[in-house]
Amino acid sequence: MDEREGVTIIGAGPAGIAAAMYLHRAGICPVLLERADLGGLLLQANLVENYPGFPGGIRGLELVKLFVEQMNALGVVVTVTCVDDVRADGKDFKITTSEGVLLSQAVIVATGTVPKVPTIKGARHLMGKRVFDDVRAVPLIGKSGGKVIILGGGDAAFDYALNLSGRGHNVTIVSRSEPRCLPLLRKRVEDRNIELVVGASPALVIEKAGRTIVDCHDRGKVVRVVGDFVLLACGRAPNTAVLAPALRNRIGQPKSPPETDVPGLYLAGDVLKGVCRQTGIAVGDGIHAAMLAERYLNKRRGI
Repeated sequence: MDEREGVTIIGAGPAGIAAAMYLHRAGICPVLLERADLGGLLLQANLVENYPGFPGGIRGLELVKLFVEQMNALGVVVTVTCVDDVRADGKDFKITTSEGVLLSQAVIVATGTVPKVPTIKGARHLMGKRVFDDVRAVPLIGKSGGKVIILGGGDAAFDYALNLSGRGHNVTIVSRSEPRCLPLLRKRVEDRNIELVVGASPALVIEKAGRTIVDCHDRGKVVRVVGDFVLLACGRAPNTAVLAPALRNRIGQPKSPPETDVPGLYLAGDVLKGVCRQTGIAVGDGIHAAMLAERYLNKRRGI
């Protein structure tokens, strides 16, 4: 390439979109890279009730549409590509994608999270067939009357249950301990008579006679739950796989997030916040990271 990019943003979820919009308005045209659908994990949200400006809440998909509409109105361009590697190259960063290689003076990593690898016996073998970690991927979407077993006890598990139940599916939530979800989510699940199995630890997932069976251990007893599909909501981990090991080892736990110990490298959104996965936090992180990147570029340019 003849020139280096100023700022490259990896990931077009709420954090990445917010960062791109700030930078574009500041006169910096960032490179915004996204490998799949815009919106990130927000696409899986049934109802977002704590994002300001929407009394009564708004569906995750509808909020994503508004984000994209605003981004497009500002002229932000998204490049659909898969980022394979990000590594330091002198004072800059070398970014390898499926479309080629680019150099950037600053990078905002807004890659979100990935589902934790299931440790339940049989789950990996059935991934993509009977077991899923994305509510949109469950084959029952668009139909009704199917039975989905959701494994997990947090907000995501209960939000998925309300989503699927609202589409006419039968749902059972299996939580190995007392659910950690918001009380209002649990009340809504109970009000809809969604089955909740508490204290049963999933140990085995098998497919038999066209059904999916989950065997759980509960104080020495085996509790068997039968359905059509299994949806995993058993936790997520930061998605830092795009960073070369040398960079990943240097960032550790940032002392002044979204800034890292690597000059010009910033983390924003769920990739940084761990369990604090909220749309409002991600948007704020994206704007904060963009402001820091802007200052960093100005400093390098002597402005």
